[in-house]
Amino acid sequence: MSQRKSEQLPVDLVRLVWTLHRVLRRRQAPPPGESARPLAQVEVLRLVDSQPGITVREVAAALGMQPNNVSTLVTRLTRDVFIDRRHGTHDRRFVELHPTGKMLIAGGEVNESLDKAISGALRQLPPEAEQRISAALPELWELARALARTS
Repeated sequence: MSQRKSEQLPVDLVRLVWTLHRVLRRRQAPPPGESARPLAQVEVLRLVDSQPGITVREVAAALGMQPNNVSTLVTRLTRDVFIDRRHGTHDRRFVELHPTGKMLIAGGEVNESLDKAISGALRQLPPEAEQRISAALPELWELARALARTS
C-alpha cells in the first residue's frame, strides 16, 4: 500500500464508522409504545443486554463514563422497567444489572428492524460486495480490539 493510501485509511475509517453510526441511529426506530432514548441510555441497554450481571462501575469503565452518570442512567432505565438491579451472586454488597423481559422484547424488535434495513441495503449491492464486506469483518473486529487495548 502506498504511503498516501496508508495515511488516508484512518481518516476514511473514521468517516465511515461515524456515517454508519449516524445512519443506524436514524434507522433504529423505538419499539411500539416507546419513545426514542438518548444515546447514553441505548449504550447502557446494549451493554447490559450483552453482559448480564455487569455492575455500574463496569458499565462506566466500558463506556468511558463517570459511575455517578451511569448510576443516573440505570435509575431511569430501572424505573422504566428495562433494567433489573439484583444483589451480586458472589458478593451481595454489589449490584448486578440484568435485562428485564421488557428490555429483551424491545431489544429484539429494534435489532430485527436494523437487520431488515441492513439486509435490504445489502441486497442493493452487487453480490461480490456483500462477500467482501463479510470477509473484512474479522479484521475490523481485530481493529476494534486493538483500539480498545490502546485506550
